[in-house]
Amino acid sequence: MATACQFILPRTRVSQSVAMNSLRERVYSAWKSGSAASPAIKTLGIRIVKLDEGRSLMEMDVSERLHNLSGTMHGGVMGDIADAAMGVALATTLGPDEDFTTIEFKISFLRPHVSGLLRAEGSLAKRGRRIAFTEATLTNAENQVIAKTTGTCLLTKARAKP
Repeated sequence: MATACQFILPRTRVSQSVAMNSLRERVYSAWKSGSAASPAIKTLGIRIVKLDEGRSLMEMDVSERLHNLSGTMHGGVMGDIADAAMGVALATTLGPDEDFTTIEFKISFLRPHVSGLLRAEGSLAKRGRRIAFTEATLTNAENQVIAKTTGTCLLTKARAKP
């Protein structure tokens, strides 16, 4: 089980440049340091609160700057935090030579969210050799369910970073 202080990467034969910069390693490093795991997460102010193998908890503060024309949180931004939570949950299971891309995403909006804390709990539902299925539930500070999401991801071979 991963903790804030230690995590173990599986041993595989890959180039040093890939292993030292694996997606799993970058996600855990961002969590431990309190930094953003990606530029998009940083732009939206999404924080990684908790990580475990195949699970993530992320949060963001919602204000008017994220509203749509109706004065509620824009659904696309809800999709961003949900996709991030599902992707980070999957990333905790990747080996140093693995990467992924989302190939399908569905979100069901159950109630509007206007402002305040929004949480996204992401989880890995099932992982195969080439495809992974993910889920996320978005809740507000009162623990009311705001939205439910599912995703399908294609597992790929990691590319060496320059």
